Amino acid sequence: MGRLRTNSGPAEDLLIKLDRDAGVPLHRQIETSIRAGIRAGLMRAGASLPPTRTLATGLGVSRGVVVEAYQQLVAEGYLVSRSGGYTQVAASMPPAAAGSAASTAQPTARSVGFRVDFGYGRTDVSQFPRAAWLRSVRTVLTTTPNDRFAYLDGRGVPELHETLCDYLNRVRGTSALPGNVVICNGYGQGISLLIQVLVQHGARRIALEDPSSNDDARVLAGAAGLDVVGIPVGPDGVQVDALHRADADAVVLTPSHQWPTGGCCRPRRGPR
Repeated sequence: MGRLRTNSGPAEDLLIKLDRDAGVPLHRQIETSIRAGIRAGLMRAGASLPPTRTLATGLGVSRGVVVEAYQQLVAEGYLVSRSGGYTQVAASMPPAAAGSAASTAQPTARSVGFRVDFGYGRTDVSQFPRAAWLRSVRTVLTTTPNDRFAYLDGRGVPELHETLCDYLNRVRGTSALPGNVVICNGYGQGISLLIQVLVQHGARRIALEDPSSNDDARVLAGAAGLDVVGIPVGPDGVQVDALHRADADAVVLTPSHQWPTGGCCRPRRGPR
């Protein structure tokens, strides 16, 4: 049995269960519990959540773990952060959650239709945190040293590198260093730079997931003269044996929510 710990907070019907032997990051478990409670209607709109320090103490975790969970749910639109540090359940759920709740609602005499956009690669821009973004911009403009507004290294401002490294090392378990981070304007530019580096170092063949998107990596690799080979994808990621047989110099993977299958690459998947 895993070691479980629960906490009932001030928010209505808030119940969080942590299993430290589950192999799932603690902040993810907190996110899942709160998200499920909101989706199930156990936490009413506007209900206040416990302060991060209070909840962290009750669960026996660091405050940063709770902060990470709250920030993710704010980004998803389930929570809102109020001035003074208060965090509350959003007045309206994100579209996906709203659709889920609607599917379980009892039928009424008047039918209500829901429109859900399942288009790939598009976000719900109505949920963009405009107020929080504006506060951040104002803070940066008033506190940034003057020299940061002049010409800087093409790789990006140092503070951005340091912040990304802090996040990746804490949340993703990496060992990133600020000097090894390159800021790109999107996946397209990033994969283009990587392909250029591969070609310059003598790469001849690149492996891509099959099925996968037919843009960016596939087109850029072909244009650079690389031989592109597809590797079948299963529920747990690419087939490792097929990857070995491909004899590729590099492989491009989408470990989280692979498109179009939606599968996630499991941590145990690796060379055998």
